[in-house]
Amino acid sequence: MPVDLEAYAKDVEEQVRQIRDDLEPLEAGKMTIGEREGNGPWRDVTQDMIKHHKSSLRTYELILADLKARKARGE
Repeated sequence: MPVDLEAYAKDVEEQVRQIRDDLEPLEAGKMTIGEREGNGPWRDVTQDMIKHHKSSLRTYELILADLKARKARGE
């Protein structure tokens, strides 16, 4: 069964929008994220999350570029 590239691209575009929406308050300093083990002290992991989101964003943008190229080729 062939993959619906148009639907797949729309899903990827939505993921890109969501990641950008999630990144904005982190990068602007409006939100921080912390974690802790058990009852230990909280540790700020905001920068780790920013890096993770940026990495995910790059991946989705590459997928989207590939899908657009495939669509342009008529696949």
